[in-house]
Amino acid sequence: MGPLMDAWMQALHAQHPEIARGARWQHVGDAAAIGALMFEQADLAPITRSFEKEEIAPYVHQFAGDMMKAPLTVRVASRDGKPVFLAFNKRPDTPPVPAVTAFVRFALSAEGQKIVARTPGFESLAADDIKQELAKIAGYVAKLDPALPVYKAGTPLHRDIRSVGSDGMKSLMERWMHDFHALQPGVRKGDPWEHLGTLNGFNALMVGMTDLAPMGRELWPDEAAAFADLHKGEKLLEIRVARGGFNTLQRTTAQAIFVNAKNPLKQITLAQLKAAFGKNPTITRWGQLGLAGEWADRPITLDAPPLVAPNAMSMQFMVLHGGEWSEGVHQASIADTAQAIATEPGALGFGGLEEGGPGLRAVPVARDANGAAIEINAETTSSGRYPLTRYMYIRLRHTPDQPLPAPIREFLRYVLSRQGQSPIPYSGYFPLNAGEVREELAKLE
Repeated sequence: MGPLMDAWMQALHAQHPEIARGARWQHVGDAAAIGALMFEQADLAPITRSFEKEEIAPYVHQFAGDMMKAPLTVRVASRDGKPVFLAFNKRPDTPPVPAVTAFVRFALSAEGQKIVARTPGFESLAADDIKQELAKIAGYVAKLDPALPVYKAGTPLHRDIRSVGSDGMKSLMERWMHDFHALQPGVRKGDPWEHLGTLNGFNALMVGMTDLAPMGRELWPDEAAAFADLHKGEKLLEIRVARGGFNTLQRTTAQAIFVNAKNPLKQITLAQLKAAFGKNPTITRWGQLGLAGEWADRPITLDAPPLVAPNAMSMQFMVLHGGEWSEGVHQASIADTAQAIATEPGALGFGGLEEGGPGLRAVPVARDANGAAIEINAETTSSGRYPLTRYMYIRLRHTPDQPLPAPIREFLRYVLSRQGQSPIPYSGYFPLNAGEVREELAKLE
């Protein structure tokens, strides 16, 4: 496919000069595709066959935190009657990065398919096939706040920075350090630099094995207490670096409030959720939430995933403000909780939007009785308008009244800059707005 890739790039570059061949532009064979994508040495990998199961078996381990089990393949032509593809990495619920999107769209455009038709050995696709392939790269992209600060490197710095933490932030940490290192060559990855899980990061902080702990969730009360007990005189500095997603399986995701599909409830407030799910609940019947007729005296059945699971801990943090749960909450697996809500008309529950299904409906949530009820979707979550959105964090140990080491401070300033926030819309998460960035930057001073 080398000649075809060359012709596509030449024509695309003529239209969009900002898109050009990268440092690695070589086409040596199908067998090189999976490795180039797995180690993100290539943005695109043309391949004249489907990937074998054995080839992609390690892929799920490499990108466990990104929930990618295989490269996405888009059919762009035929060769001897068999499909040929462009393969690339695509995080859940986001399109590929802009340059890849532009290249794939061009390859499937009328001009791109004319290039296919005149390239010996290749045949162009039918219109219906093109439409089907284009649908694979669709997705919501959150806009960057134009007021985000631009990072400018100052005095050259030197330090190895250690990082242990969230597997869901592995790719972002790799990208941030790679790009920051280009601006500050004296700052590089330390030992350890590993991202296997949020709890790993917290424990590494506890025993002094890391400088930074990327964490994909809120700090749980018992963790905060354990840190304070072990490290008297120190503070666990918490920096928000991204907003969680809205429909990302088993990742940091906004929390949906679910009712049975037959339930007519139009909205609910955070205070009402607390009064229903909290200890000694004061809201126990649907009439107290405004429903009339046969619903007025119907008891509210509370269903939730295990209360020690991240989703439930997040709700305890956001809705109960760390308070205790009602003894009436029924705990079950994610699948069983969804089934319980779908079966019982009087059920009220929560979870990630991806945990819903037939028989469930997500209810709009208002911050208070005077606020508008907001539906959960990509736009309302990315903007923070939906009340039950979550954040991604980098946490670090800090002695109050002592300045942060300059290399660490500057790395975090880079993460919070326009350049640092730019890759986030393609990671399955959402960037911060300028107001949130200002709040986090103030913590670094």
